[in-house]
Amino acid sequence: MAADLPKILVVDDSKMFVKVLVQSLEQTVECAVFSAESMEQARLLLDAHEFDVAMLDLNLPDAPQGEVVDLALERGIPVIVFAGDCTDQTRNRLWSKNIVAYVVKEGGESLNHAIRQARRVIMNRAVKALVVEDSDMVRSMVSGLLRVHRFQVLEAVNGREGMRVLSANPDIRLVITDYEMPEMDGLRFVRLVRARHPRDELAIIGISSHELESLSARFLKSGANDFLNKPFTSEEFYCRVTQNMDLLEYIQSIKDFSEKDFLTGLFNRRYLFANAPSRIRKRRKQNLAACLAMLDIDHFKKINDRFGHETGDAVLKDLGEKLRQRFGATGIAARLGGEEFCLLLDGDEKDIARDLEDFRRHVSATPVQCCGTTVGCSLSAGLCISGRMDLEALIRKADEMLYQAKEKGRDRLEIWRDDD
Repeated sequence: MAADLPKILVVDDSKMFVKVLVQSLEQTVECAVFSAESMEQARLLLDAHEFDVAMLDLNLPDAPQGEVVDLALERGIPVIVFAGDCTDQTRNRLWSKNIVAYVVKEGGESLNHAIRQARRVIMNRAVKALVVEDSDMVRSMVSGLLRVHRFQVLEAVNGREGMRVLSANPDIRLVITDYEMPEMDGLRFVRLVRARHPRDELAIIGISSHELESLSARFLKSGANDFLNKPFTSEEFYCRVTQNMDLLEYIQSIKDFSEKDFLTGLFNRRYLFANAPSRIRKRRKQNLAACLAMLDIDHFKKINDRFGHETGDAVLKDLGEKLRQRFGATGIAARLGGEEFCLLLDGDEKDIARDLEDFRRHVSATPVQCCGTTVGCSLSAGLCISGRMDLEALIRKADEMLYQAKEKGRDRLEIWRDDD
């Protein structure tokens, strides 16, 4: 098991249930799963590992009153509980312990729900949430609920402060906001947020104890994704939060399928042609030249023929990751097809040319490890620097430079500028 994978602890005295759950987790969540059949076995695993999530049976032979749940919670581990019944007494007792969720063993869908909850808790560690609420008590309560699900929680006492927090943290993905607040109320705050952050990037849930019947509709029309009346239960709150975060993830997945190359994770040709022209125009308004490079893996067919397509795919994925790490934050890195890649880069043209040359040398000096095989590869590249060409012209000229690099022996960079 990889040491850096999230760790999930599964404890249940039913061997069949554990087997099915562990297999489903390993197929659905990128994680390392550890299992136990008793509280004593669970204690040993808890002593030996730091777990990200624990999925626990409420009634074990050596812990019939849910003692294993308390054991995990005492160690600060998010807990999902499997229960055999769903009485109000059991439900209230479990929620009072600040668990992530409880799941009644009722069949395949309940199992799938538990797995989705575990996956969501693991993913929430990278998600920032903002709570905007003027009541210290309510703000603390809502923030505490979100922290149970491992969100990174930020707070603000009114809409005006909420806007400042958002400006400083544009990667916030979830906002919980009250309605009645001083300086700026929730409706105005939601409208301002939505003007800057579209629905497919940030979810907003309004909350209020106000008795105005139209308030929920007003929140939704102002740009909120959802609304909750105070007081609400932890269970309802988590259902709404999880549903909205799942929806953002689904939308992102659809965008990725349409905009990104499946193998390398880089942007695809469609994304490049849709987004590059505006970046080129922006450079031109700043009196800066556009810098576009075409790159090609030398003798890639020989790699496939000698080592097989699995190794060839590994080489492509490795190059894609290197391109994303080196240039992804300063431009568009795209795979156009096969072993051909395109870069549209920001920055000073001299720095770009130097960075491309350094990158080409790095690729040549860093072989790829795959299936017990070490595979070396090199790049030929053509760079076009122009203050007047459009995207298609830049690509054609960069492609001409790429062809020249290959004609001159490969493993080299050729550059063309407007004044050449």
